[in-house]
Amino acid sequence: MKQMPICTPAESGSSSKAWIVHSLVAGVAIAAAVGAHFVFANRLLGLGKFRSRVVGIIPARYASSRFEGKPLAQILGKPMIQRTWERAKLATTLDHIVVATDDERIAECCRGFGADVIMTSESCRNGTERCNEALQKLEKKYDIVVNIQGDEPLIEPEIIDGVVKALQVVIFSGIMMVS
Repeated sequence: MKQMPICTPAESGSSSKAWIVHSLVAGVAIAAAVGAHFVFANRLLGLGKFRSRVVGIIPARYASSRFEGKPLAQILGKPMIQRTWERAKLATTLDHIVVATDDERIAECCRGFGADVIMTSESCRNGTERCNEALQKLEKKYDIVVNIQGDEPLIEPEIIDGVVKALQVVIFSGIMMVS
């Protein structure tokens, strides 16, 4: 049986389904190996359960060239940012959720439905910079920061939890992540 490379498409005679299945199997094998390493190291070192400090930051910007005021756009009677925040609140792995914005209209709206708000500068060029600035202003230190896009009102809480759990495995396995 000929081996298929992981990162290149299958030969022209093979179906794309085979390539996708091959990639999925490789991904699962890597995840299982990392997970097994985590469990083994945890038992060997007697670490017990690891509880990381996790914050979800929702960057929200009013001034957009394509859709000004998008975070405040109404979806079935609620602002988009509120729907995103409510979905994030359903994630079981987040210790704290904040909205990071440079706009007082967004901040006022978010405070109105109970969200913690961190005001950031207008100089942030993107959501990642806004999250970083908000993180620097938070008094508590966090092990994991999840950037939850403010325009994802249908985000599944399980996706957030999956990201956090994967990062917890990475932290304990000693794998370095660079973004």
